[in-house]
Formats: sequence, C-alpha cells, structure tokens
Amino acid sequence: MKQNSQFIFDAGTLALDLLNTWRFDGNQALDLLQSPEDVVTWLAAVGLPGDASFPELSSSPPNRRILLDEALWLRQDIFVITQSLVAGKLPPPQTVHALNRILIESGRSFRLHSVVITSEEKRNERIQDQLVLSSDEHPSSELGVLQPIALSAALLATEANPLRIRQCASEDCIYWFLDTSKSGRRRWCSMARCGNRAKVAKHYRQRSTPL
Repeated sequence: MKQNSQFIFDAGTLALDLLNTWRFDGNQALDLLQSPEDVVTWLAAVGLPGDASFPELSSSPPNRRILLDEALWLRQDIFVITQSLVAGKLPPPQTVHALNRILIESGRSFRLHSVVITSEEKRNERIQDQLVLSSDEHPSSELGVLQPIALSAALLATEANPLRIRQCASEDCIYWFLDTSKSGRRRWCSMARCGNRAKVAKHYRQRSTPL
C-alpha cells in the first residue's frame, strides 16, 4: 500500500480507511475527498483499480464525477454501519440495500489460450499443446471500482467484534480503527500521532501541577 501525505491508512480495514478521509483541521472537519481526482488518488494509494484498469474514468469526466458521488455515498453508508455496530444494532435496511447495490457489481472476462505441456522427465521435450480457460476480474462500472471497499464494510458488519471498532480517544481526532491487537486495549488511531501527543500533554500537566 502506498502512503500518501494527505491520507492515512492504519484503520485496520479498508472500509474504515475510507471513513477516515474526514479529519479535523484546527476546529473544523475537513473532507479529503472533494474532487474526482481525490478519489482516484485514494484508490491508487490503497492499490485499487483506477484509470489504468477502467479507462472510462480517464476518458469521461462524467464517469469520474459519478465515482466521486458513489464514493461519498458509500462512505456515509460505512459511517451508518459503524455507528450501528458500536451501538449493538443492525444497520438500517436501506443502508444494507445500498451496500448490496455495490457488492453485486463485478466484471469477469474469460479467455481461452494454449499452453505447452512438457515432459516431466525431459523438461525441454514438448508433448502437446493444451487449451486453458482463464478468467480475469475487472471493474464493470464506477460501482465495480468501489466493490472491494463495500466488501470490506460487509466483512466488518459480519465478522468483526463490535467491541473492537473504536474511534480515537483523542478529543481532537475523529479517526476510526479496528483494534486487532492481542490485548484489545488500543485507544489511539496511531501512537505516532494522537498517542504520543496525549503522553506529552499528560507529562506536561504532571510537571505543571504544584506540589
């Protein structure tokens, strides 16, 4: 996974990584997905198909705009699912329907090609050609590009322990994460960010407190 200075990818699951494209900037929440280019950049950073495997994205501005809208709607659905799980409830039926709408989007192409079968005893001795049928998964639409994220959200809803889905304990951070630690006591989205800041602040308060 490529790291991007604008985005963070340490939530432990792709769905929450998308949810974390919201962040605090000072006292205001900042949306990091404000244009189709932002979405394409995010997809590339997590290694998902983009312009290269779905040429319609690069050749059609309307398709890129649709991708942005769909990504924002999916992010909102993930937020609703996350809040529902943490509250011990099932996500609303309309949210489940919206997720299924993306989950069923898939493209698969098939191709026949020949391979050379060689002798096991004499690896260079050609025996015969054989036809092999191969398949290739590829996005069939803007929704297909987002399918892996929807699948991550579905797995979060069906397999993750809701008690392990948490929001960062820092008061000025809104990042979510899935606690996969053995102890199950993770409090911060990242020790390098909020965890260390909290330790420094605690140390400063202790030193400043009069005896």
